[in-house]
Amino acid sequence: MNDEDIVTYLKVSGERAGRLYPVLLDKHGNVIDGMHRLTADKKWPKITVENIETEEQRLIARIISNVCRRHIPAKEKREMLGRLGEIYQKEGVEQGKIAYKIAEKTGMSYTWVMKYLPEKFKDSTQAERRSGSVTRRVTGEDPERRVISFKLEEPPQGVVVVKAYGNTNFVNIMLERRFYKRLEEIAERLKTTPDKLIYNAICLIIKT
Repeated sequence: MNDEDIVTYLKVSGERAGRLYPVLLDKHGNVIDGMHRLTADKKWPKITVENIETEEQRLIARIISNVCRRHIPAKEKREMLGRLGEIYQKEGVEQGKIAYKIAEKTGMSYTWVMKYLPEKFKDSTQAERRSGSVTRRVTGEDPERRVISFKLEEPPQGVVVVKAYGNTNFVNIMLERRFYKRLEEIAERLKTTPDKLIYNAICLIIKT
């Protein structure tokens, strides 16, 4: 539905079922969620969320309250993420870490953020990661001799650090805390542990 259809539907549903969800406002009266409801009826019930004071907090709250509740057009997602990107860019967050920052603040997955974040807030490494480019090179005419090569991604600076020491049989693999936090969340959803995910990812590469 377009905006006009949504407003019309809200007017009708408000009369039939009542105004079920209030409009959410930040401390200064700016709309967090419910612009269509206000358009349908200026007297629609409102709730002020006093702890939402900054534009950053309002955008994060808007993403959380909307994305998990209804279908949002891709354009609207890009606009919200773009405005967050501008805020973090002005704060001095490095280009390659803006997507991670947004994922951490909103609780959305890094993949979701990268899908809708405007390109100007990504670095070249992230753009390659999002495209997931795979090139196929054919050698000769025999199909069995096909060679598939993958363009491996360079990890953002500081996210993954590998240290080998001469006085031990072990190699340390260190992950940035927020990157590891995402790994923990994925492991929890899969009902496993981060060490099993890492081990099996390495085994998968070795056996390829």
